[in-house]
Amino acid sequence: MKMEKGLNIKNLLLIKPKREKADETPEIKEWLDKFKIEREFDGIKKETIRSDLDRLRVFLDFVYNRLNKKPDELETHDFIKFFSYLEKERRVSRSTQRKYYLLLKVFYKIMRLQHVIKGFIEESKERKRFSKIEVKHYDPVDDEIVNQILNKILKSNSRVNIRNALLIKFTYETGCRISEVLNLKYKDCDFNTGMFRITNTKTHEERVVVCSEETLEALRWYVRYNPRQGPDDYIFQKQDGSKLSRNTILHVFNKVVKELKEEGKIPINKRITLHSLRHGRAVDLLEKGLPLDIVKELLGHKSLDTTLFYSHSKERTKKLLKTIKKIL
Repeated sequence: MKMEKGLNIKNLLLIKPKREKADETPEIKEWLDKFKIEREFDGIKKETIRSDLDRLRVFLDFVYNRLNKKPDELETHDFIKFFSYLEKERRVSRSTQRKYYLLLKVFYKIMRLQHVIKGFIEESKERKRFSKIEVKHYDPVDDEIVNQILNKILKSNSRVNIRNALLIKFTYETGCRISEVLNLKYKDCDFNTGMFRITNTKTHEERVVVCSEETLEALRWYVRYNPRQGPDDYIFQKQDGSKLSRNTILHVFNKVVKELKEEGKIPINKRITLHSLRHGRAVDLLEKGLPLDIVKELLGHKSLDTTLFYSHSKERTKKLLKTIKKIL
Protein backbone atom coordinates (compact mmCIF):
# COMPACT_ATOMS: atom_id res chain seq x y z
CA MET A 1 0.00 0.00 0.00
CA LYS A 2 1.45 3.38 -1.03
CA MET A 3 1.69 5.88 1.84
CA GLU A 4 0.59 9.45 1.21
CA LYS A 5 3.44 11.94 1.32
CA GLY A 6 3.63 13.68 4.70
CA LEU A 7 1.30 11.19 6.36
CA ASN A 8 2.47 10.27 9.85
CA ILE A 9 1.10 6.77 10.38
CA LYS A 10 2.57 6.61 13.88
CA ASN A 11 0.44 9.54 15.00
CA LEU A 12 -2.64 7.91 13.55
CA LEU A 13 -2.13 4.54 15.22
CA LEU A 14 -0.88 5.42 18.69
CA ILE A 15 -3.55 5.69 21.36
CA LYS A 16 -3.54 9.18 22.79
CA PRO A 17 -4.72 9.87 26.34
CA LYS A 18 -8.12 11.54 26.29
CA ARG A 19 -8.77 14.14 28.92
CA GLU A 20 -12.17 14.20 30.42
CA LYS A 21 -14.00 17.44 29.65
CA ALA A 22 -14.87 19.46 32.74
CA ASP A 23 -18.58 20.19 33.18
CA GLU A 24 -19.91 23.65 34.00
CA THR A 25 -22.95 23.32 36.22
CA PRO A 26 -24.78 26.41 37.59
CA GLU A 27 -22.85 26.02 40.88
CA ILE A 28 -19.51 25.86 39.08
CA LYS A 29 -20.43 28.82 36.87
CA GLU A 30 -21.21 30.89 39.95
CA TRP A 31 -17.72 30.31 41.36
CA LEU A 32 -16.12 31.02 37.98
CA ASP A 33 -18.06 34.26 37.57
CA LYS A 34 -17.02 35.45 41.05
CA PHE A 35 -13.38 34.64 40.32
CA LYS A 36 -13.50 36.39 36.94
CA ILE A 37 -14.97 39.60 38.41
CA GLU A 38 -12.33 39.72 41.13
CA ARG A 39 -9.46 39.15 38.67
CA GLU A 40 -10.76 41.76 36.23
CA PHE A 41 -10.97 44.23 39.12
CA ASP A 42 -7.32 43.37 39.94
CA GLY A 43 -6.37 44.36 36.37
CA ILE A 44 -5.22 40.90 35.32
CA LYS A 45 -4.89 40.42 31.55
CA LYS A 46 -7.73 38.68 29.70
CA GLU A 47 -5.48 35.90 28.39
CA THR A 48 -4.31 35.06 31.92
CA ILE A 49 -7.86 35.08 33.28
CA ARG A 50 -9.00 32.81 30.44
CA SER A 51 -6.31 30.17 31.12
CA ASP A 52 -6.96 30.39 34.88
CA LEU A 53 -10.68 29.83 34.35
CA ASP A 54 -9.97 26.73 32.25
CA ARG A 55 -7.90 25.22 35.08
CA LEU A 56 -10.32 26.33 37.76
CA ARG A 57 -13.14 24.65 35.85
CA VAL A 58 -11.22 21.34 36.04
CA PHE A 59 -10.75 21.76 39.80
CA LEU A 60 -14.39 22.67 40.49
CA ASP A 61 -15.64 19.81 38.33
CA PHE A 62 -13.51 17.40 40.37
CA VAL A 63 -14.75 18.87 43.67
CA TYR A 64 -18.44 18.67 42.79
CA ASN A 65 -18.54 15.51 40.68
CA ARG A 66 -15.78 13.36 42.19
CA LEU A 67 -15.71 14.43 45.81
CA ASN A 68 -19.38 15.44 46.04
CA LYS A 69 -18.35 18.47 48.05
CA LYS A 70 -18.19 22.24 47.70
CA PRO A 71 -14.92 24.23 47.46
CA ASP A 72 -15.40 25.60 50.98
CA GLU A 73 -15.82 22.09 52.45
CA LEU A 74 -12.48 20.59 51.43
CA GLU A 75 -9.85 19.16 53.74
CA THR A 76 -6.12 18.67 53.15
CA HIS A 77 -6.48 15.11 51.86
CA ASP A 78 -9.06 16.33 49.28
CA PHE A 79 -6.44 18.57 47.67
CA ILE A 80 -4.04 15.63 47.61
CA LYS A 81 -6.69 13.58 45.80
CA PHE A 82 -7.08 16.37 43.24
CA PHE A 83 -3.38 16.56 42.43
CA SER A 84 -3.22 12.77 42.23
CA TYR A 85 -6.09 12.95 39.73
CA LEU A 86 -4.18 15.53 37.67
CA GLU A 87 -1.13 13.31 37.52
CA LYS A 88 -2.64 9.87 37.06
CA GLU A 89 -5.79 10.50 35.06
CA ARG A 90 -5.27 13.80 33.25
CA ARG A 91 -1.52 13.15 32.92
CA VAL A 92 -0.68 16.76 33.67
CA SER A 93 3.03 17.62 33.81
CA ARG A 94 4.71 18.61 37.08
CA SER A 95 5.22 22.17 35.89
CA THR A 96 1.51 22.49 35.03
CA GLN A 97 0.59 20.99 38.41
CA ARG A 98 2.53 23.84 39.98
CA LYS A 99 0.40 26.30 38.00
CA TYR A 100 -2.72 24.65 39.44
CA TYR A 101 -1.23 24.93 42.94
CA LEU A 102 -0.49 28.65 42.53
CA LEU A 103 -3.95 29.22 41.03
CA LEU A 104 -5.70 27.52 43.97
CA LYS A 105 -3.75 29.68 46.42
CA VAL A 106 -5.04 32.77 44.58
CA PHE A 107 -8.57 31.38 44.25
CA TYR A 108 -8.98 30.68 47.96
CA LYS A 109 -7.40 34.01 48.87
CA ILE A 110 -9.71 36.17 46.77
CA MET A 111 -12.73 34.04 47.78
CA ARG A 112 -11.83 34.84 51.42
CA LEU A 113 -11.52 31.11 52.16
CA GLN A 114 -7.80 30.86 52.97
CA HIS A 115 -8.52 28.75 56.06
CA VAL A 116 -9.74 25.92 53.78
CA ILE A 117 -6.44 25.50 51.91
CA LYS A 118 -4.10 26.64 54.70
CA GLY A 119 -3.29 23.12 55.89
CA PHE A 120 -2.49 21.89 52.38
CA ILE A 121 -0.25 24.91 51.67
CA GLU A 122 1.69 24.47 54.93
CA GLU A 123 2.12 20.75 54.32
CA SER A 124 3.20 21.34 50.71
CA LYS A 125 5.85 23.84 51.82
CA GLU A 126 7.11 21.49 54.50
CA ARG A 127 7.36 18.58 52.08
CA LYS A 128 8.59 20.77 49.19
CA ARG A 129 5.96 19.37 46.86
CA PHE A 130 5.96 22.15 44.27
CA SER A 131 9.44 23.60 44.76
CA LYS A 132 11.47 20.88 43.04
CA ILE A 133 10.11 21.57 39.57
CA GLU A 134 12.89 22.44 37.17
CA VAL A 135 12.80 26.00 35.90
CA LYS A 136 13.34 26.23 32.16
CA HIS A 137 16.62 27.89 31.29
CA TYR A 138 16.91 30.18 28.29
CA ASP A 139 20.40 30.89 27.01
CA PRO A 140 21.07 34.55 26.23
CA VAL A 141 22.24 35.60 22.77
CA ASP A 142 25.04 38.03 21.99
CA ASP A 143 25.77 40.31 19.00
CA GLU A 144 27.43 37.48 17.06
CA ILE A 145 24.47 35.09 17.36
CA VAL A 146 21.97 37.85 16.59
CA ASN A 147 23.93 38.76 13.44
CA GLN A 148 23.88 35.13 12.32
CA ILE A 149 20.10 35.06 12.78
CA LEU A 150 19.65 38.37 10.94
CA ASN A 151 21.88 37.31 8.03
CA LYS A 152 19.91 34.10 7.65
CA ILE A 153 16.61 35.98 7.54
CA LEU A 154 17.95 38.59 5.12
CA LYS A 155 18.98 36.01 2.49
CA SER A 156 16.36 37.58 0.25
CA ASN A 157 15.56 41.29 0.24
CA SER A 158 11.79 40.83 0.42
CA ARG A 159 9.93 43.36 2.54
CA VAL A 160 8.64 40.57 4.79
CA ASN A 161 12.18 39.39 5.55
CA ILE A 162 13.32 42.96 6.22
CA ARG A 163 10.37 43.41 8.56
CA ASN A 164 11.19 40.20 10.45
CA ALA A 165 14.89 41.06 10.77
CA LEU A 166 14.10 44.61 11.88
CA LEU A 167 11.64 43.36 14.49
CA ILE A 168 14.21 40.93 15.91
CA LYS A 169 16.97 43.56 16.04
CA PHE A 170 14.63 46.11 17.63
CA THR A 171 13.56 43.55 20.24
CA TYR A 172 17.19 42.69 21.01
CA GLU A 173 18.35 46.30 21.30
CA THR A 174 15.46 47.52 23.45
CA GLY A 175 15.23 44.41 25.64
CA CYS A 176 11.46 44.48 25.21
CA ARG A 177 9.18 41.50 25.46
CA ILE A 178 8.09 40.38 21.99
CA SER A 179 4.45 41.14 22.87
CA GLU A 180 5.43 44.73 23.74
CA VAL A 181 7.12 45.23 20.36
CA LEU A 182 4.15 43.77 18.47
CA ASN A 183 1.81 46.12 20.37
CA LEU A 184 3.86 49.21 19.43
CA LYS A 185 1.76 51.80 17.55
CA TYR A 186 2.64 54.92 15.54
CA LYS A 187 1.43 57.18 18.35
CA ASP A 188 3.94 55.53 20.70
CA CYS A 189 6.96 56.31 18.48
CA ASP A 190 9.10 59.39 18.10
CA PHE A 191 11.03 58.73 14.90
CA ASN A 192 13.09 61.90 15.36
CA THR A 193 14.55 61.18 18.79
CA GLY A 194 14.29 57.37 18.56
CA MET A 195 12.26 57.09 21.76
CA PHE A 196 9.45 54.55 22.02
CA ARG A 197 6.72 54.45 24.65
CA ILE A 198 5.94 50.89 25.72
CA THR A 199 2.35 50.42 26.90
CA ASN A 200 0.17 47.42 27.80
CA THR A 201 3.10 45.92 29.73
CA LYS A 202 3.17 42.87 31.97
CA THR A 203 3.57 45.11 35.04
CA HIS A 204 0.92 47.60 33.80
CA GLU A 205 3.51 50.40 33.95
CA GLU A 206 4.52 52.39 30.89
CA ARG A 207 8.21 52.94 30.12
CA VAL A 208 10.36 54.46 27.37
CA VAL A 209 13.02 52.57 25.41
CA VAL A 210 15.55 53.54 22.73
CA CYS A 211 17.35 51.81 19.87
CA SER A 212 20.56 52.47 17.92
CA GLU A 213 20.75 55.12 15.18
CA GLU A 214 21.19 52.39 12.54
CA THR A 215 18.05 50.57 13.66
CA LEU A 216 16.15 53.87 13.86
CA GLU A 217 17.14 54.73 10.28
CA ALA A 218 16.00 51.30 9.07
CA LEU A 219 12.75 51.71 11.00
CA ARG A 220 12.10 55.14 9.42
CA TRP A 221 12.52 53.58 5.97
CA TYR A 222 10.34 50.56 6.79
CA VAL A 223 7.32 52.44 8.22
CA ARG A 224 7.06 54.67 5.15
CA TYR A 225 5.76 51.67 3.19
CA ASN A 226 3.27 50.35 5.75
CA PRO A 227 -0.24 50.02 4.27
CA ARG A 228 -1.71 51.69 7.38
CA GLN A 229 -0.05 54.66 9.06
CA GLY A 230 -2.65 56.10 11.43
CA PRO A 231 -1.82 56.92 15.10
CA ASP A 232 -3.52 53.70 16.28
CA ASP A 233 -2.00 51.45 13.62
CA TYR A 234 0.72 48.99 14.57
CA ILE A 235 4.34 49.54 13.48
CA PHE A 236 4.97 45.91 12.55
CA GLN A 237 2.22 44.88 10.14
CA LYS A 238 1.23 42.07 7.86
CA GLN A 239 1.09 42.83 4.14
CA ASP A 240 -2.58 43.80 4.48
CA GLY A 241 -1.81 46.28 7.27
CA SER A 242 -3.15 44.17 10.14
CA LYS A 243 -1.17 43.43 13.29
CA LEU A 244 1.62 40.89 12.98
CA SER A 245 1.04 37.81 15.15
CA ARG A 246 3.48 36.39 17.67
CA ASN A 247 3.22 32.96 16.01
CA THR A 248 4.50 34.37 12.70
CA ILE A 249 7.73 35.75 14.14
CA LEU A 250 8.07 32.75 16.48
CA HIS A 251 7.98 30.40 13.48
CA VAL A 252 10.58 32.46 11.59
CA PHE A 253 12.92 32.73 14.58
CA ASN A 254 12.75 29.05 15.55
CA LYS A 255 13.24 27.92 11.94
CA VAL A 256 16.37 30.03 11.53
CA VAL A 257 17.85 28.93 14.88
CA LYS A 258 17.24 25.29 13.93
CA GLU A 259 19.01 25.77 10.58
CA LEU A 260 21.98 27.49 12.25
CA LYS A 261 22.29 24.59 14.69
CA GLU A 262 22.21 22.08 11.84
CA GLU A 263 24.99 24.06 10.15
CA GLY A 264 27.05 23.98 13.35
CA LYS A 265 27.00 27.77 13.76
CA ILE A 266 25.08 27.61 17.04
CA PRO A 267 25.83 24.86 19.59
CA ILE A 268 23.11 22.19 19.64
CA ASN A 269 22.82 22.34 23.45
CA LYS A 270 22.03 26.07 23.53
CA ARG A 271 18.36 26.73 24.33
CA ILE A 272 17.67 29.82 22.26
CA THR A 273 14.15 31.21 22.06
CA LEU A 274 12.66 34.63 21.33
CA HIS A 275 13.02 35.38 25.04
CA SER A 276 16.80 34.90 24.61
CA LEU A 277 16.88 38.33 22.91
CA ARG A 278 15.63 40.01 26.08
CA HIS A 279 17.85 37.79 28.24
CA GLY A 280 20.89 38.71 26.12
CA ARG A 281 20.22 42.44 26.38
CA ALA A 282 19.89 42.22 30.17
CA VAL A 283 23.22 40.39 30.51
CA ASP A 284 24.90 42.82 28.08
CA LEU A 285 23.73 45.92 29.96
CA LEU A 286 24.92 44.49 33.27
CA GLU A 287 28.29 43.55 31.74
CA LYS A 288 28.68 47.15 30.55
CA GLY A 289 28.34 48.33 34.13
CA LEU A 290 24.80 49.67 34.23
CA PRO A 291 23.42 49.59 37.80
CA LEU A 292 20.83 46.92 38.61
CA ASP A 293 18.09 49.45 39.34
CA ILE A 294 18.58 51.14 35.92
CA VAL A 295 18.47 47.79 34.09
CA LYS A 296 15.34 46.92 36.07
CA GLU A 297 13.60 50.10 34.83
CA LEU A 298 14.76 49.66 31.22
CA LEU A 299 13.48 46.09 31.05
CA GLY A 300 10.28 46.81 32.96
CA HIS A 301 10.85 44.30 35.73
CA LYS A 302 8.45 44.52 38.63
CA SER A 303 10.98 43.18 41.13
CA LEU A 304 14.72 43.68 41.47
CA ASP A 305 14.96 39.93 42.12
CA THR A 306 14.08 39.30 38.46
CA THR A 307 16.96 41.52 37.33
CA LEU A 308 19.27 39.78 39.78
CA PHE A 309 18.56 36.52 37.94
CA TYR A 310 20.31 37.95 34.87
CA SER A 311 23.21 39.28 36.92
CA HIS A 312 23.85 35.71 38.12
CA SER A 313 23.70 34.12 34.67
CA LYS A 314 26.31 31.46 33.90
CA GLU A 315 27.55 33.30 30.80
CA ARG A 316 28.12 36.55 32.69
CA THR A 317 29.85 34.72 35.54
CA LYS A 318 32.28 33.02 33.09
CA LYS A 319 33.23 36.37 31.52
CA LEU A 320 33.70 38.00 34.92
CA LEU A 321 35.97 35.14 36.05
CA LYS A 322 38.14 35.63 32.94
CA THR A 323 38.39 39.34 33.72
CA ILE A 324 39.29 38.65 37.36
CA LYS A 325 41.96 36.18 36.26
CA LYS A 326 43.62 38.84 34.08
CA ILE A 327 43.93 41.32 36.94
CA LEU A 328 45.25 38.82 39.50
